[in-house]
Amino acid sequence: MKEIMKTGLTLMIFTLVAGLALGIVYQLTKEPINSAELQNMLKAVEFVLTDKGNLMVDKQLIEKRVSDVVKQEEKEIFKTEKGVVLTPVIKFQINGGDVYVLKAYGIGYGGKVITVASFLVRNGRIDLHAIKVIEYSQETPGLGAKIAEEKSQERFYPIPYEGLMNGVKVDKDAGKTGLDPETAKKAGIVKISDVMTGATITPRAVANSIQAMFQYLKTEVKNNAQ
Repeated sequence: MKEIMKTGLTLMIFTLVAGLALGIVYQLTKEPINSAELQNMLKAVEFVLTDKGNLMVDKQLIEKRVSDVVKQEEKEIFKTEKGVVLTPVIKFQINGGDVYVLKAYGIGYGGKVITVASFLVRNGRIDLHAIKVIEYSQETPGLGAKIAEEKSQERFYPIPYEGLMNGVKVDKDAGKTGLDPETAKKAGIVKISDVMTGATITPRAVANSIQAMFQYLKTEVKNNAQ
């Protein structure tokens, strides 16, 4: 009996100490983690809101809006068969219309591939302005992880309304590998096979994310117009 009580007491003390240690570690790392997430999101938003080297929206306003939304709990707000849109959705007014910044993910080779994108909404049109892939850590180095490279991401934007309406696809899925990159974008096709040789799943995840964001935004804009 004494041995059982002694063992139980030892386990209880060990559990309390371990719990206390975890709590201390959490408090010490919480702020740096939150700060890193904020900076990562802020850089992505500023990137997709840049046009010809200049921000389309005041920098201080961007920082305030991003800071406010990052503090909120991330939620899934819209799903298609292949892509999921997440909070936050940020809207800015610009000359002649609005610009929306959205975040979504598709499933890559190793897990979620998360993309931030900006869409220009003017005169009933929704055009993809720019994207930034912010999470791809589980993709294969030398293959899917090449989605991090600027020359790979540039193939995804800009895409006009007509191309988005066709449904965004990578060139292999569309059977259009012979198109040049800019002509492909007009049709909603991402010419990626030449810069990400052997990797189709990861860019497909980005394309699915873009399509999910566009589908969500079509509904959002329609509802706001009513």
